Amino acid sequence: MRIFYGWIVLAALLIAYTATNGITVNTLPMLFPVLGEEFGINQQQITSAPALLFLLTAVLSTLFGILVEKFDVRNLTITGSLLFVGAYLLLSGMTAYWQFLLVYVLFAVCMILTGIMPSVLLITRWFQKYRGIAIGVLLMGSSLGAAIFPPIVGPIMHSSGWRTAALVLTGIIAICVLIPMLVVVRNYPSDKGTVPDGLYPSSSEYDATGADARTNSATMHTGYNMQEVLSMPVFYLLAFVTAVMWFCIVGVTQNQTLFFKDLAMEASFSTKVLFVFGVCAMIGKLLFGALSDRFDKRSIMLLATLNLTLGSSILRLMENNPAQLAMVYAVIYGIGFSGAFTMIQVMIAEYFGGLSYPKVLGVFTMIDTLAGSAGAFVLGAMRTAMGSYIPAFTMMIVLCCLAVVCVIILRKPEPKQA
Repeated sequence: MRIFYGWIVLAALLIAYTATNGITVNTLPMLFPVLGEEFGINQQQITSAPALLFLLTAVLSTLFGILVEKFDVRNLTITGSLLFVGAYLLLSGMTAYWQFLLVYVLFAVCMILTGIMPSVLLITRWFQKYRGIAIGVLLMGSSLGAAIFPPIVGPIMHSSGWRTAALVLTGIIAICVLIPMLVVVRNYPSDKGTVPDGLYPSSSEYDATGADARTNSATMHTGYNMQEVLSMPVFYLLAFVTAVMWFCIVGVTQNQTLFFKDLAMEASFSTKVLFVFGVCAMIGKLLFGALSDRFDKRSIMLLATLNLTLGSSILRLMENNPAQLAMVYAVIYGIGFSGAFTMIQVMIAEYFGGLSYPKVLGVFTMIDTLAGSAGAFVLGAMRTAMGSYIPAFTMMIVLCCLAVVCVIILRKPEPKQA
């Protein structure tokens, strides 16, 4: 039986996203203590680099739609992959703090060219019927990368030094990112003589309007331009939901271990909770992606939002019952946040696909990046000011409830009449 080439493209994108996100976001911080000692820089100077990465990624995201109009996506990903290899080479040989900052500036550019936006855009071209599960598989890469690469890099760094570890990471980026983009990834199904999902006219599920994703898609509205999209109330409702989800997602993931410390939770038990949290995050991405392919996408988005609200409520209650509720929180919130993460991408493609989709995707990426950064900062700041995370978690619950209301009143835009 012939395998649909889109699944091979998806595998390549998954490997690349696992490496870029897993290494750049979750593994490089392992080098920070050593870099601080070698370059004589403090914690604020060190963390300024990843802060710069998130800020530049947010700002540059709005340019993604313009780039896609001028260049094909595959060439953009190849360019970004080459820059990634160069950035990691510079990292391994850097001798000054300004070079460290320059590396993170390059990382931001690379994330725009090879990260989640081009990957999701390619998936929407290759998949229609199975778009939800395909996006869920892709997003699972962020969790996989966080689990795979730190155990590889840690021993190398301790035995051979951080520069050797950086060189190893350079090789991993070349193998996992550059090679798949060069050898496997293609822009459209028609480039391989097929159609989205591999469904041909003989199939009862085939939709002729989606035969060539260069011109149309069965589930995408091709007529609306960006100005018209910005005039739609549904755009702002979904933008608010996205901002709330990312505020809670990043805020909790960056502060939960500090909250566990406040609860005097034993390190061994805390590690188990985080492991369950990570496993459930992978499950949630696949589960909600698959559900969105079978049921009404707005209803599944509502389920994910309610799940995240419930998880936030359990987190709020953990102060009095940490031993009893910690694992429940890990399961509910882990599945909830990853489900919301997946459904945001699915809903953006479902509601705003077509001519304006790359630009809309760039705007939403800017929103979620800024909201996520705000979540991490605000939760920490409220803990410092009030002596407890409880007020911050209460605020999260209120925001999630507002997001639930917004999802309930969401209505898919009608296709524009010619």
